[in-house]
Amino acid sequence: MTKSQISVRIPSSLLEKLNGYVDNTGATKTEVIVGALAQYLGSAKDIPVMQRIAQLEERIATLEGEIKRIAYPQ
Repeated sequence: MTKSQISVRIPSSLLEKLNGYVDNTGATKTEVIVGALAQYLGSAKDIPVMQRIAQLEERIATLEGEIKRIAYPQ
């Protein structure tokens, strides 16, 4: 797949959030931005694999929490 390069200007507050996210997840800025654009534009096939895995892990954790809540009500 051929990749093109673009440059954009974003608000400082958004850049801070992006930097915090990549620091916490280990993803690259490119992966996060490409993933966000792909989701926004409805192009799931273009979402980076690591981001898809992270999303699946979050969904599994949520489901596990729901199962525990249902199976072991307080």
